[in-house]
Amino acid sequence: MVLVVAICSSIWLISSLIGVDHLSDEEIRDGRPCTATVLTVTDTHNSINENSVYEVKLRVQPTDGAAYEATVRDALNSVEAGRVGAGATEFRCMIDRNEASRVEVFWSD
Repeated sequence: MVLVVAICSSIWLISSLIGVDHLSDEEIRDGRPCTATVLTVTDTHNSINENSVYEVKLRVQPTDGAAYEATVRDALNSVEAGRVGAGATEFRCMIDRNEASRVEVFWSD
């Protein structure tokens, strides 16, 4: 049990240091639906659990408001990175109801 806690804590610490910030399940349930259009993708040359971390500039279109730009950092597996790299540009997402700059993109939907 202690090992599991240590591993989870290590992953959280690494994610925090690299700037990857996911919405919690509750924040996703309470969030605002949106569509994210990828504008640019930059490899940060960091990784989490063998997944490369990318900085992705997005145009976020909420279902209930005006579009805006946001930047997220996320660790993408090879399939997700391949979709983004192959030109897939629109993804379903959720916006944190309390902080519009926090966007959770569903890369594999």
